[in-house]
Amino acid sequence: MGWALAISLGTLLAAGSEEALDAGAAAAAEPATEQTQPAPEAAPVEAVAAPDPAPAVSAEPDAPHTVETTGYVLLRGTYNRARLGWLLPTDDQPQRAGLLELNGQVKVNVSRHTFVSSDLSLVGQLAGDFRGRDLTGEEVELAAHDTAAARPFLSINELYLLHEVRPELNLLIGKKRLTWGSGFAYNPTDVLNLRKDPTDPTGQRSGVWLARVEVPLEYVTFSAVFAPSVLKAAAGIPYQFLTWPEWDQQDGQAHYQAILRMYALLFDSDLNVMLMYGNRFNDVFEKKFRVGASFSRYFFTDYELHVEALFQSGSTRDFANGDCLKDTSTVLGCVIQGTPFVEKKLLNDPALRPRVLVGARRQFSDDSLLSLEYLYQADGYSREQFQDYVSGLDFAQQALAMGIPPDKIPTLGSGTGAAVADGVPQRFSFEPIGKHYLFATFQKPRIHDDFTAQLVVITSLQDLSTVWTPSISWSVTEWLTLSALGFLPLPGPEGLAATRPSSGAKVSEYSVLPIRYRFTFEARVFY
Repeated sequence: MGWALAISLGTLLAAGSEEALDAGAAAAAEPATEQTQPAPEAAPVEAVAAPDPAPAVSAEPDAPHTVETTGYVLLRGTYNRARLGWLLPTDDQPQRAGLLELNGQVKVNVSRHTFVSSDLSLVGQLAGDFRGRDLTGEEVELAAHDTAAARPFLSINELYLLHEVRPELNLLIGKKRLTWGSGFAYNPTDVLNLRKDPTDPTGQRSGVWLARVEVPLEYVTFSAVFAPSVLKAAAGIPYQFLTWPEWDQQDGQAHYQAILRMYALLFDSDLNVMLMYGNRFNDVFEKKFRVGASFSRYFFTDYELHVEALFQSGSTRDFANGDCLKDTSTVLGCVIQGTPFVEKKLLNDPALRPRVLVGARRQFSDDSLLSLEYLYQADGYSREQFQDYVSGLDFAQQALAMGIPPDKIPTLGSGTGAAVADGVPQRFSFEPIGKHYLFATFQKPRIHDDFTAQLVVITSLQDLSTVWTPSISWSVTEWLTLSALGFLPLPGPEGLAATRPSSGAKVSEYSVLPIRYRFTFEARVFY
């Protein structure tokens, strides 16, 4: 049914690219330094070009009542080898999965100063080959069942109206992805959107519903944004914003994020400063102030340096209670006394807990790209806290094995406030739980003219576990690209790893993942 729905509705999609905002309202509305998510190019892996030295200058406006369309069809097949009997369950994780995305984008120039832009995707999915272990510990194939990985849905990636009141003032309302930070693989200051996939930074285009007022001047741009939370949605279509409905009154608060941002071009450097105030927007912070800033500049033509930082007090991260997880007796003691196994112990901590990313990129003469970025999270787990995290996962698996219902077992998540599920499923969902990370990316385009190769390595610097993601894409024609990708998590040295209490097995951050490896093949047809 999912495939039939996607195919039948796909013919109704037209497409329009907003990435060529080179005219009238578009030019004034989007400074060149603002990192918006473009429609996919002919190759899914693309190098990052040097930013323009100044915000765009208004050109001759587009003719009114014109429509621009484009889009693509994506077919993706994935094989995941499950890591059975480990710390995370695999019952709902298919080893074989397929995805068909019918994407269309439409830009309608309503007048010389107003346009409507949309980016929609109909997605059909297939999932099968679920694996688990029986009572004897032998691997068995589980019965097919309903999971989110097999359900069709509509993704409204972007849908907004932009009106230019005058060249120095424009208004936007709708759903749009705004990313003002300078980070390539990760953006600490992005409190609005779904996190990037570090192995495919431009792949996620889904934004958030918001209203924006922007004042773009020659060297300075001022922006004010208000984004209400989507609290209820069905098949990708939202129907409840800001507050919970009366029939499901989970709290009486408004859920929103407000941001004031200033961009400046000073001495050939791009600077952003952001003041944020939000209440229960994708996390449990209430009436929370945050400050963000970013800097980027090119040196000696080909070398780029950037810094991006978010400053906040407290943390919404979940921490395991180590005193309850030392052994079976302490677990039982906490159960009897009603002591929580998981708590947000830093939620109201007044101490400053920044997240900082520092990186550099080098663009070579053949357009090859080398990017290195370091991420620090003050609220990330220390080695002792990661041991508590592993112990909590281990005792949860033991409880499941003893027949305790899953809803009675405390769960451990990152608890850091990632945006609600939205957009087309990513190849890799990056959830940093430690303090120190390194992202290394190398891209080599135009191999024999039509091939592009990429290698992304994500390293947890606390235990030196890694995720290796090699890929190669082939631009068969102007309208067809084929890609093959690998995904291989590797443990770090045992001396730096945590220990699983039940078996004594060594556990690194990226050996916690419930897969041993993954292969993905994609075919993308542009129209």
